[in-house]
Amino acid sequence: MESMKRTYQDLNEEQREAVAHNAGPALILAGAGSGKTRVITYRIIRLIEELTVSPLRILAVTFTNKATQEMRDRVANLAGFQQAREVFIGTFHRFCLTILKLHADKLGYQPGFTIYDDPDQKAVIKECLWDLKWDEKQVHPYAVHSHISAAKNELKSPKEYEELVAGVFQERVAQVYPRYQQKLRENNAMDFDDLLFNAVLLMKQRPDILEGYRRRFEYIQVDEYQDINTAQYQLIAAVAHPLNNLYVVGDPDQSIYGWRGADIRNILRFEHDFPGARIFKLQQNYRSTKSIIQAAQSVIRNNSQRKEKELFSLREMGETPVYYQAEDDKAEAEFVVRTLYERLAQPGRSYRHVAVLYRTNAQSRVLEDACRRHNIPYIIVGGLKFYDRKEVKDLLAYLRVLVNPKDSVSLRRMINTPIRGIGGGTVAKLEENAKRQDLTMLEAARQASTSGEFPKKATQALANFVAMMDGLISERDLIKPSEFVKHVLERSGYLTDLATEDTLEAKMRAENLKELVNSVVDYEKGNEKPTLEGYLDQVSLVADVDKLEDKKNCVTLMTMHNAKGLEFPIVFITGMEEGLFPHNNSMEEDDDVQEERRLCYVGMTRAMDILYLTGAACRTVYGSPQWRAPSRFLSEIPKDMVQVTGKAASIVATQGGLYEVKDVKKKEFDELKDPDWDDEPAVTPYHLGDTVKHKKFGKGMVIGVLGSGEDLKVTVSFPNHGKKQLLAKIANLEKVE
Repeated sequence: MESMKRTYQDLNEEQREAVAHNAGPALILAGAGSGKTRVITYRIIRLIEELTVSPLRILAVTFTNKATQEMRDRVANLAGFQQAREVFIGTFHRFCLTILKLHADKLGYQPGFTIYDDPDQKAVIKECLWDLKWDEKQVHPYAVHSHISAAKNELKSPKEYEELVAGVFQERVAQVYPRYQQKLRENNAMDFDDLLFNAVLLMKQRPDILEGYRRRFEYIQVDEYQDINTAQYQLIAAVAHPLNNLYVVGDPDQSIYGWRGADIRNILRFEHDFPGARIFKLQQNYRSTKSIIQAAQSVIRNNSQRKEKELFSLREMGETPVYYQAEDDKAEAEFVVRTLYERLAQPGRSYRHVAVLYRTNAQSRVLEDACRRHNIPYIIVGGLKFYDRKEVKDLLAYLRVLVNPKDSVSLRRMINTPIRGIGGGTVAKLEENAKRQDLTMLEAARQASTSGEFPKKATQALANFVAMMDGLISERDLIKPSEFVKHVLERSGYLTDLATEDTLEAKMRAENLKELVNSVVDYEKGNEKPTLEGYLDQVSLVADVDKLEDKKNCVTLMTMHNAKGLEFPIVFITGMEEGLFPHNNSMEEDDDVQEERRLCYVGMTRAMDILYLTGAACRTVYGSPQWRAPSRFLSEIPKDMVQVTGKAASIVATQGGLYEVKDVKKKEFDELKDPDWDDEPAVTPYHLGDTVKHKKFGKGMVIGVLGSGEDLKVTVSFPNHGKKQLLAKIANLEKVE
């Protein structure tokens, strides 16, 4: 008892009220940095020490192994190792696996079933496509797997999925899904989604087993409740019934994983699903200064999918967040690095105190290049360094073979990437022929394409490959390297293959490939006589530098999704531009824009002391410059809550809409664009970067001009309405000087 009195002194009033909840459903709305893990831990301790609940009757479900270990360690420190060991603390998948290891035989599985990881799952999908005699280039295994995974998370069986198909591709998936499950069964295997799906299925089919778990776990705690999917919700709801001693902690404002199945409605409708639920709000942020919290709150208030709460901080006001608009993406990276140096000159600051966040992995490339130029140690969290990513290494393998046809290592990597019907057996035979006849592998492939030595299908695949490579080699030195790399991407079918896959991962990989084109453009600008060989030499030097991630004192580069749960004294959020953040893929539906806004809120609340928001007036996309409008999220921060700076910042957004920055001169777009970029139509009143006003949508920035005369179309980015392409003759756009 004395220990609990001592621990209560560590809690604020809101936290104490939440910990003191005895029984029945409870929703703890825990704002960013409000101490939610502490509340869950102390509630578990209170159940054991004050309410004399057996640790064996307590279930605590987390989303990551890291969160599991942290919670277990805290319980052990407060209640002892034995108590911590008896409380079931684990992830959803660990909980389901524990159930299925005991009862999977009731579903027809044998003891010792295997859990297939991602590569195993893709291999089984490929077997199914082979059985159906379908071309992997037309029915992509990754896309099929993505659809099957989503179906399982929604608890849709193969039959139920088939009944809901809409479109040709889903019809194909409906044919693969039952075959995939059959093959898993034949191998006595489950995939990760099956762990959830089968646990729920077991509870539905065997009420006696469900009743056993209801008696076993009388008190249930769930962390990060805003991120649970349908299967997780049904499992927890089933085990909690009828006592409904369900204690969930979460924050709708931090629900950022809708793209992988999380359903924000589960937390928004909690009181409806569990009548009589008590609501507790943890609103005191212990992490950030007042100025950072106020700015973040001003953004998230614009979401309708939320539960009202007002985050506050008792820390000092601190420095006002800064918005810096650079001339282009490279200038943005230079600003980050320059500011880094200034900040690290302050006492007590070091590299590990800084995080640079971005919306997509592709953005890291210019930031990495800037860090390397200035000898700043950095680490990529949640991903590889740019030049180490698979798709980047694949494309570099193409380029190396095209420059050096003797490079057999690179040729082996790319000869069947994307899949073009040149299998492992064919490659092995090519290697044998090349060695026997002292040929390069490309020469061996050229010979095999006409010799008739290989089966007809393999011979044709080799002939197509050799024709592609010979065509590319013939034009290699005729056009500038960046245009040539684009040709390689197009003729290799790599981008087309990723587009066919149509998954979020594929889209991110495609963005990385386009970003590689940007790196070639950057190389060209710094060399009077740029060559493909020179570019590859430069990349090789970059790739061979010491691995900076091995050093502990590093600047952290990562996406905002990977930053959730972390905190840093100094945070830069880069790419604050329409089309990038919010991302183009998320601008069609209001639900998606709201998730992007939540992601912005999460990013901003990672900062403890200092927050920079940066963007570019012109960003290079696939080798071409594009004029960018500031992110609409900037328009939601009152002007007295942000300091605006930047040479190219002709306009920024505030709570009342766009306003002019009087002390900053606009740089003409013509000075920023690529010299080889086609000019705008000769006769048009609208130009890229102009501020215009629309009767319905308000003020926005012109980001595209197409056609002329009666057919003139103007694309405008409006802070609160996204991108709109308007026919000029009926739009009645008013230019704002």
